[in-house]
Amino acid sequence: MSETTTKLTADDYSYRLPDHWVLEKAEVTTHFPIMHDAYVSRAVDIIKNTGARTVIEVGCGDGWNCNKLVQAGLNVVGIDWSRNAIAYASILVPDAQFYCGDLRDPEFLERFPQPFDAVVFIEVIEHIPPEDCVNVLRNISASLKKGGVLVLTTPSVNLPNINSQHYRHFDETTLRELISEVGGLEITSIEGYGDVPCQTKLYRKLRWVQNRYYTIKPIARKLLDGYKKCCLDRPLNRCAGFILKIEKLN
Repeated sequence: MSETTTKLTADDYSYRLPDHWVLEKAEVTTHFPIMHDAYVSRAVDIIKNTGARTVIEVGCGDGWNCNKLVQAGLNVVGIDWSRNAIAYASILVPDAQFYCGDLRDPEFLERFPQPFDAVVFIEVIEHIPPEDCVNVLRNISASLKKGGVLVLTTPSVNLPNINSQHYRHFDETTLRELISEVGGLEITSIEGYGDVPCQTKLYRKLRWVQNRYYTIKPIARKLLDGYKKCCLDRPLNRCAGFILKIEKLN
């Protein structure tokens, strides 16, 4: 398993291209775009169903998730430390507001003085050094109103960490301990997204119809479409990642 031991910088997330938007337009040849769309859509649905009106995405990247939130009728702010990401997001999602920097920046607090109804933190915490996670989540909690909801998604230890930009993957116990240490937050639900055994079976079949020598597109598409049923509400002992709904208590 890969372990990241040195701290990553903004240059490590330079967004030379708006990767998520490129992925959306590309031909689907792996399970990831299907799973990605599923867990982002689920996060948006959770936020929308709370009745929230204002939402901030922390670690918004190129704005793809923010666009989904805008389409759901929410007032959206995105924040990220990558200048390229915010430049892309500002162009691609004109109906949202964006800020490059940190939640604690005086300029940010002046621009957005009111706490938000909801926060989304999608596939970010695995990019944060373990020793910094509690403080990051406390800063996020400070931007959330009492009774507001934080939706956090992150990969599971069921999925081997081979990503050099991931410090670690999580299990349920670690996530619960982390949220408890932050204080003032309560996990109200944990859902599993993706299915590791299902992914393994998918690729065993795909290799016969999609490989370096040939591709039988109709069969490959059918197999990939079949993975959609494995994307949400999966058992936690086999899921590829977690979707946490967290309420701010005070």
